[in-house]
Amino acid sequence: MDNNFKIKVDALMQEVSAMTDLIRKIEVLNYIEQQAAFMQWQLEEEKRIDDDSRDY
Repeated sequence: MDNNFKIKVDALMQEVSAMTDLIRKIEVLNYIEQQAAFMQWQLEEEKRIDDDSRDY
């Protein structure tokens, strides 16, 4: 993994961990999880399309 991204993600996680409002913290983490899942789905779809195009 690119170290710059790791630093940014770690900083974000530290910021979320420092939040004192538990409900807000859960909302933020749920949002991060939803965005990551959507991005992963997009990448898997792009890979599938790329793989399909190589089959021809």
